Amino acid sequence: QRDEDFDTSYEGLLHLSSMLGEVRPRGTPDHIVAALPHGLYREWAAPGESETRCPICLDDYQPEDPVLKISDCSHWFHKGCIEVGSPLLRAHSSTG
Repeated sequence: QRDEDFDTSYEGLLHLSSMLGEVRPRGTPDHIVAALPHGLYREWAAPGESETRCPICLDDYQPEDPVLKISDCSHWFHKGCIEVGSPLLRAHSSTG
């Protein structure tokens, strides 16, 4: 089926909802996000040594971007990328 053939009418979406059941975004719980080391990109960036791009969204960091670090991982991430539910964080929090 092509995207343009998808029924986006109210009735069509109700039918889809009845087939899928209740769907909720899988955000990362606030208490987990709050417990992670955090700061601004400019506070930890070392020229020539630090990553310049978030491994989740692939956007370049800006100096004032809030970033978080996951324990046992060398990467930093945009705070917003972690808050929306990174699979990396879900995997880490379920094992640790």
